Amino acid sequence: MSSVLARLAPIAKLASLASTLAILTASQTAWAGGSFAVKTTSVAESHGEWHIKVRIDLPRPPPMMHIPMRFTFSKEAVDERAIMSKGADPVHHRQVLDVPTKQIQSLDVDFADASGKVFKSTYFEFDLQRAQGYFEAGEYQVTLAGPDGDVGGSQKLTLTGDNPPVYRGAMDFSGDSSGKGGKKKDSKIQDVSSGIDAGAQPGGGSGDDSSGSGPASGDVAPVGSGGAMVPDTAFNKTAEEEAVQGHPKGCGCVAAGLPRGSVLGGGAALVGLALAGAAMTRRRLASRR
Repeated sequence: MSSVLARLAPIAKLASLASTLAILTASQTAWAGGSFAVKTTSVAESHGEWHIKVRIDLPRPPPMMHIPMRFTFSKEAVDERAIMSKGADPVHHRQVLDVPTKQIQSLDVDFADASGKVFKSTYFEFDLQRAQGYFEAGEYQVTLAGPDGDVGGSQKLTLTGDNPPVYRGAMDFSGDSSGKGGKKKDSKIQDVSSGIDAGAQPGGGSGDDSSGSGPASGDVAPVGSGGAMVPDTAFNKTAEEEAVQGHPKGCGCVAAGLPRGSVLGGGAALVGLALAGAAMTRRRLASRR
C-alpha cells in the first residue's frame, strides 16, 4: 500500500500545481473578455472632430479604477467628395480601400464613480480629431484591447462630414479658341514683342529684325579702348639672349691653316688623311713584290 501511495504522490503534486496555475490565471484575466459596443455608430463632424461614446462590460470589476486600453481604428472606406467636371459641385463617392489602414488610440478608461467605487461596466466618451491627419469621413472597424487581451468583438463606426474635394475629371489643355484672332480666350501666353520677354524691338517692329544700330535696352555699351593683345615688351631680347649673341656656329673641329670652326678647313684635312693612307698602302704592296 505504501508503494502505491509513493507512486501516486508525483501525480498528486502535478494536479495540485495545475490547479494553482489555473486559479492564478483566472484571477489575472478575470476582467479580460467581456463585451464592447459603440453607442454612436454614426457620428457627424462638429468643428473638425467626432464625439464617440462606447460601453464596456467586463466579467468582474477591474483591480484598478483606471485601466489603460487600446482602441484600434481600421479605415475601410472613405467618403470622397469628387469633382467630375470643371466648375461642377462635388459629389460624394464611397471609395473602398484595398488595404485597410490602422490607427491606435491609447486611452485610460475609468471604471469608478466619484466615491471611488469600481464597477465592471462603464460608459466612456472621447473625441477623434481630423487634424491628426488620419481620421476623415468614412467607415471604420473598431476593436478594444486591454492589458490582458481583447475585450468584446469588432464594432462598425461611420464618421460623416465633408472631406476636402478632389478633382476626378479629365484634364483639358486645349482651352477656348473663341477669342479674337483665333487666340485662346483663357490663354496667358504673350507675344515676345510685348516687351516682357525680349524688350522693345528696334524701330517699333514686331519681327525678328536684328539690324538695329544701337544696343538694346538693358545692354552694356563698350567704353574706352582696350590694350594690345601682345605687349611691346614681348619683342625685347632677354639677358640670356643678349649673352649668346655673336657666338660662332659649326661642328667644333679645327683644321691646320684654317680658322676655328671653318667647314672647308675640316674637309681639306679629311682629304689629306685619305691620300696619305692610300700612298702608304701602295708602298707596302710594291715592297712585297
